[in-house]
Amino acid sequence: NFGSTGEDDLDVYEDDAAVGSGPSVDSDEDRVVLPGGEALDAAGVDQFLRWRPATFVSIVGDKDSGKSTLICALYDRLLRGSFAALGFAGSRTLVALERRLHYSRVDSGRASPDTPRTSLSEGLHYFHFALAPANGPPARVDILLSDRAGEVYRQARGNSRVIASLSEIPQADRLVLLLDGRRAGNAIERADSMQSVRQTLRAFLDNDALSATSIVQVVTTKVDLIDACEDAKDVVNALQTFQERLVRDFGPRLRELTFWKIAARDPTGHF
Repeated sequence: NFGSTGEDDLDVYEDDAAVGSGPSVDSDEDRVVLPGGEALDAAGVDQFLRWRPATFVSIVGDKDSGKSTLICALYDRLLRGSFAALGFAGSRTLVALERRLHYSRVDSGRASPDTPRTSLSEGLHYFHFALAPANGPPARVDILLSDRAGEVYRQARGNSRVIASLSEIPQADRLVLLLDGRRAGNAIERADSMQSVRQTLRAFLDNDALSATSIVQVVTTKVDLIDACEDAKDVVNALQTFQERLVRDFGPRLRELTFWKIAARDPTGHF
């Protein structure tokens, strides 16, 4: 990311240095202050927004639903080249992203890929992605993706005080609500996995964390595990019925409600 390719790039570097964390700028003109690269807390986000506008994507889901894995998979995919017609243009949180991705790499020495879970002690933090069109004029877009322990969102379903403390929900330009595909593929846990998504959406709406201007994307994760189920067709039908009920009950209360499915880490490579 170093080099002189134009005046616009130089302006960006100067802005980076102005708000980056680290020691003060040395009197030596060759020294450059770099951002620390860690995940952004609320103060870090506020500082970033003084520099550039950003789109907020809040990722909500229960423990082990795949929040951190999704963020890591997006980062890993962008490192391999353009993705969805977008190219990776840098990140304020490179160190944090690399740390999260380490267990999925050969260098970690693990026999199978994994992702560290977000702990309660970490609180709310954000990962930053800068993206630009892969084949078009430069038009950088900055994305801030929230990350918080799933246990907090489970508590929020039955506690309006917890919902009031979730600043990332009303702030979100997009709310991504995860439905755990592993649990949906299990006949014993299927109903609870869907009900948790429904209760979360209802709680956010009833407590004014979401409104008629909100855009919500319900994302079923780990669809590779659903595809491998003996009753995969029954799971797909149950999900379709569940989605239709969500649209009927909550669609009129939101600006947009859509449904997606992902396989962030499919070991077979089929998806």
